[in-house]
Amino acid sequence: MSNRFKYLATAAAVMSVLAVGACGTPAGKVDVLQSSSASVAPGSTYAWAPISSATQRASDPRVANDIIQQRIVSAVDSALAGKGFRRVSDPGQATLLVSYHVGLEARSDIQSTGMGAPPVACGFRGCVSGWGLYGPPSLNVDTIHYTEGTMILDLIDRASGQLAWRATSQRRVDSGDADQARLNAVAADMVKSLPGVGG
Repeated sequence: MSNRFKYLATAAAVMSVLAVGACGTPAGKVDVLQSSSASVAPGSTYAWAPISSATQRASDPRVANDIIQQRIVSAVDSALAGKGFRRVSDPGQATLLVSYHVGLEARSDIQSTGMGAPPVACGFRGCVSGWGLYGPPSLNVDTIHYTEGTMILDLIDRASGQLAWRATSQRRVDSGDADQARLNAVAADMVKSLPGVGG
């Protein structure tokens, strides 16, 4: 087995493990930022930040529509309620303002699969190497096209206007991810690091 083949086979195995690990949770890879000066207190009240042309939640028509936006708002409301946060209708009376942004990007991955040499074949004339019968190991390389979705969820301290907390979720998505149940699971996964009431 050549060094190049060993390297490609090892790289393929590592990529497969990383891909499976990244999809292990509903929100995929989640990164959280927390401000040291603007805190998020358990049980805080919140309201949705007003939307302007400068703060639109999505620009891609696949997600920039009323149906998807209502589902995302519902999912985030449910997730925040599960942590003990309370929604109010008047942003002026809220401790926190909530905002989100969703983006979709076309991506490609190269996946390789290799087939090693079969075992040695033995008969009455002795044993013959598998390579002698079937040739050297083969390597198949495929390009996989997919869509990566990114969702950013922000909690802003209303009094100071400072970003207090941000969660960013990145994962492969398909049309089924627009389902309400899946969005609920993603939002719940994203807010796991927030302090809960009594926790």
